[in-house]
Formats: sequence, C-alpha cells, structure tokens
Amino acid sequence: MLEPLQGATNQFFDDLCRLVDPREDLPLLRPQVEAYRWEALHHAGMVNIYHQMQGFLCGLMVSEVLDIEQGRHLNQRLENCHDGGWR
Repeated sequence: MLEPLQGATNQFFDDLCRLVDPREDLPLLRPQVEAYRWEALHHAGMVNIYHQMQGFLCGLMVSEVLDIEQGRHLNQRLENCHDGGWR
C-alpha cells in the first residue's frame, strides 16, 4: 500500500527538481527539495508539510523559477497527492 504512495511522492520531487534546476545550477535548491521529500515520506500525516510545500511552490513562481503554468501543475499534483492520502 505504501509503495505506490512512495513512488508518487518520489516522482513529484524528481519532477520538481527537473523543472526548477535541470542543469543543477542552484546548489541550495536541491538540499531543500530533498528535505521536503524526506518529510513527505517520513511524516506524511502532518498537514504542515503540505502547507510548506504550497508556500515553497508559490515562492518558486514569485521568483520566476517556475512559470505560472508549471506552478499550477505542480500545485495540482501536490493537492492530488494530499487528497489521495499523502498526508
């Protein structure tokens, strides 16, 4: 039961890294994304990780690292994961 959830969670964070830093030019970004991944996988029941990720995605859009469509898409995926039990 947890394996599909972990797979979806890992895919979300892998896709996030590929979108925001495809050439790994932002050395401070990946450790933060990995910290969020760890929290999502180990403390998925906590609502605050969902809220933190929403804020993180919003920050990436405001700073124009993600465009609006990319941000909306990732936010929708985050919402779907949350609604599907990733919380």
